Amino acid sequence: MESTTCSNTIGTADGVSAWSMSDDQLTTALLDNQTALNQHEARRLELIREADSRNLGVTAGAANTAQWVAGVLRVPTAEAGAMVKLASHLDAELPATAQALASGEISVPHARVISRVVTMLPSHIATPELRSEVEATLLKNAAAFDPKVLSKVGNRLLETVAPDLADQVLELKLKQEEASAERDRFLRMSFDATSGTWRVTARLPKVVGERLKLVLDPLAAPQPGPDGRDTRFPEQRNVDALDEACRRLLAERLVPSHGGNPTQLVVTVTQTGGRTLHTGIELSRKIVDQLMCEADRTFLVKPEDQPGRVSILTDAQQRLFQGKLRRLLELRDGGCAFPGCDRPPGWCHAHHVTPWSKGGSTTRDNGVLLCGYHHRLIHQGAWQVRIALDGLPEFLPPDWIDPHQRPLRNHRLTPAA
Repeated sequence: MESTTCSNTIGTADGVSAWSMSDDQLTTALLDNQTALNQHEARRLELIREADSRNLGVTAGAANTAQWVAGVLRVPTAEAGAMVKLASHLDAELPATAQALASGEISVPHARVISRVVTMLPSHIATPELRSEVEATLLKNAAAFDPKVLSKVGNRLLETVAPDLADQVLELKLKQEEASAERDRFLRMSFDATSGTWRVTARLPKVVGERLKLVLDPLAAPQPGPDGRDTRFPEQRNVDALDEACRRLLAERLVPSHGGNPTQLVVTVTQTGGRTLHTGIELSRKIVDQLMCEADRTFLVKPEDQPGRVSILTDAQQRLFQGKLRRLLELRDGGCAFPGCDRPPGWCHAHHVTPWSKGGSTTRDNGVLLCGYHHRLIHQGAWQVRIALDGLPEFLPPDWIDPHQRPLRNHRLTPAA
């Protein structure tokens, strides 16, 4: 049986192994290889253009040339369509670019950029002379720049070759982009019951996206912990910022009423332990305890002996930190009380040190201001908060941070005189 061996000269020029070349030879061989590759790409586009002119794909049973090329070359249909489009444009309107590609002076990505920029010229100003001038200028820059930089050059090219038309073209381009963005805008939300998360996908017009970014950026700024680090990823900080923005809108009653009632998050807790949102989504006890720190609470009682009747009871004692009591917390804590945090009072929730559901009272000595991030951290259970003998809040780190769990304070908090 004939044996097969792999030659160590595969991929080399003129049978010379790459490892045996000098630095200059290696550089020259690499440049020669790129030139040859560009020439092969040009030849492929020439063949595709000829096949398209003969309608060979339809003759072979395909829907169009792009579909036929995708099948013959085993490439994605989108890539095949881009090849057919570029081949046609080079042949019809960009002879200089086609020649530069055939000689290996530019690459296909360069040719795509030139084709895009020339196509972008509005028809009412794109004279043959202007097209030729734009093409020639781009070809000159292609010798010095990669396709990404060349694309940036092309976007501002009219300022050089036709400055009197630049503003007109830019205005038209922006109008087209904005009209397309307005037509294609969407925001879609779907709840994934398997993972218990919401999936959000969106395409926002530029101004809407900019407004959203302006809202989220200050709320998503890093919040250092005792060690000076915020362990959240930027994407996680954005989610927390969106949550905080929505919480403030609802708390300030800035959202229109729904069905005659204020728009609010409704959680139903049953005597048997069930905890659900009004949409039926179930929540853990930890999340419910966190929500109840600043939630209005109403008891809806359905007596077993009177089917169909519902009685409404409200809290007999104040449960929310409001008015003067909230102001006392703000004066004492000065913002988020967690060690190292600098969030101002307006960004903070009022947290019951001993939960209301476990008999905790709504008093200054049972309250502490926490920003949204540290409020969630406390409810996770690893960190503990307490009011010290001097009346100031202090925090006990988990044992994996400090085995002795020595209490920590925010730098703003000092003992009362």
